[in-house]
Amino acid sequence: MKKVLFINLADTSFIKLDEVILRRYFDVLSFKFRHKKGWRLIPEMFRQFFNVIWHIWSSNIVYIWFADFHAVFPAFFGRLVGKKVVIVVGGFDAADRKDLNYGVKTRIIGKISANISFRFASHLLPVTEFTFQDMLKNFNPGLEKKSTIIYNCFSNIFHCDEESPRANQVVTICLARSKVTIFRKGVDYYIDLARSMPDIKFYVVGVMKEAYQYLQSISPPNVVLINRIPQPELKDILCKSKVICQFSRYEAFGIALLEGISSGCYPVGYNYGGTAEILTESLGIMINKLDVEEGKTAIQAAMQKTDADLVPIQKSIEKRFDVSVREKNLISFLNNL
Repeated sequence: MKKVLFINLADTSFIKLDEVILRRYFDVLSFKFRHKKGWRLIPEMFRQFFNVIWHIWSSNIVYIWFADFHAVFPAFFGRLVGKKVVIVVGGFDAADRKDLNYGVKTRIIGKISANISFRFASHLLPVTEFTFQDMLKNFNPGLEKKSTIIYNCFSNIFHCDEESPRANQVVTICLARSKVTIFRKGVDYYIDLARSMPDIKFYVVGVMKEAYQYLQSISPPNVVLINRIPQPELKDILCKSKVICQFSRYEAFGIALLEGISSGCYPVGYNYGGTAEILTESLGIMINKLDVEEGKTAIQAAMQKTDADLVPIQKSIEKRFDVSVREKNLISFLNNL
């Protein structure tokens, strides 16, 4: 059985899901960064150094999520000792959106780290075509030679009872702690739409700290702000909503959008990035600019859609983005290294 050294920077659901998948087929040794900022990063880097030095000799593959500071030493040393180094390019590490303060290249250390990591990786796995093209544009077109697109995925955990009644409400899911993230996720625009449609309830799920306080100060009465909540509570909201919205000004993929669709919400999204890839081929409703009248018209149209209208969209996303699809493609790729 192949051994995989799994380098993890964040406790996100999709990274955890990748680790679960890999453990079914490989002997996985996992290193999780505990600190990402401040002085505590220095001892954490030393901890990673000794962990990698100790385990890399018995590993066949070094598997890293995101090309950032945490990927530099595993990528460099892995190649030095002849290991296969695979970096999953998740979006932030491909982006360079200074206007949104988003992307690894917006930080000097991040820019240097990503360039080194991309150089020494033997294989790159962008999670969407959009991420792949952004990486080539913002870093090096030559990276195409060692890149394979393997789409990120969603797990159909929000399947709703078909008899569940749906209220006249809309939902967007945005894990945000800052105003910067609120703007990148287009939630400010979503609030403007809510203000123009006072008879419809608009839910914003996943906002905390500064993000919550800011939205609370600008939201009309028909907006419901909800902190990060457990999956059963999120499922309850999704199963009662008619429409799921994603208006991100930058979105590499869009797991929340997929989960909303799988739960029975009709999708309305901004025609850009990963959102456009999910809703390609006229699936759902997309707006071409963040204009209130255009968005209002789109949501009103989505409210009139039936279960029959949603079925082909659900079938399409399951065929392309179900966890079983990523599992099949990812394991096949790693086994053939």
